[in-house]
Amino acid sequence: MRQALTNFLPQMPAERTQQSENLMIKANYQLIQLKTDDILFIKALADYVIIKTTTGKYITLSTMKDMCDALPSDKFVRTHRSFIVNMEKIHMIKGSSLTISHDNFQYTVPIGRVYKKALKATLNS
Repeated sequence: MRQALTNFLPQMPAERTQQSENLMIKANYQLIQLKTDDILFIKALADYVIIKTTTGKYITLSTMKDMCDALPSDKFVRTHRSFIVNMEKIHMIKGSSLTISHDNFQYTVPIGRVYKKALKATLNS
């Protein structure tokens, strides 16, 4: 019986070795494919998240944990319980906040004390 189930069920990889370069979200009653390189930061908003990209912003029903799991961990880091940032877009870190610059706009994102040590370790590696 066990052998029959083993042969019948598809084999799932033990670990996701490489995450996608794209993120598929549902916003404005449609599915939208975003390039992860275009994402500046993600902000929590109750049961929704705001995804700020180089082209605009999108609001979708999701949790921060689901977003962390969907994004490549080598490019994105959680800096606050309400923020995930693209490490390649960080312009400056000062005190307990960081600045993300794009075009002529600057966005200030807080760094939570719980996430500060992990952020420094990630940026130094």
